[in-house]
Amino acid sequence: MGKVLRIREVGDPILNKVSTEVDIKNINNNVLEIIEDLKSTLEFGTGLGIAANQIGVNKRIIVVGVKRENIKYNDAEEIPLTAMINPTWKKLSEDTDIQYEGCMSVPSIRGKVERYKDIEITYYNEFGEKIVKQIHGFFARLVQHECDHLDGIVFLEKVKEPNGFATKENIDKYNLRNKKM
Repeated sequence: MGKVLRIREVGDPILNKVSTEVDIKNINNNVLEIIEDLKSTLEFGTGLGIAANQIGVNKRIIVVGVKRENIKYNDAEEIPLTAMINPTWKKLSEDTDIQYEGCMSVPSIRGKVERYKDIEITYYNEFGEKIVKQIHGFFARLVQHECDHLDGIVFLEKVKEPNGFATKENIDKYNLRNKKM
């Protein structure tokens, strides 16, 4: 069982740094401890994914996991708690959609971000096994968001529309308004 750690918020310099790769041939107790801390911190909080730099660790590790009762997005599916070491992705088509995103490092603001709908993710699991799979919809969005963190990018930088922001409290109202248009 890992420790629940403080989430670094926008303004913390570690969120703007490109994270360093993990040596896949040396997945040691330190790396496994980071993964356990990420899992515990994610499960304790309200997020659906977390990157290592969000807990102050400059390593290319993310953890994603979505429980059915926490799903707030239309096309979101349940996702088992999954650690991804050195994740990379590539688009499978040009199809994109724009949805509001939130982030534990930006606790009170949501923003409209365009993401690819279909991607292929490549990563290593805790045992050093290479995993390659195609993911779609919300799962693809979540992975792109977390991989951005590893590249020093917070979703705020991806919001293009001047009216593309909403507060956490007003998100449902604005989503409803957008559906009527």
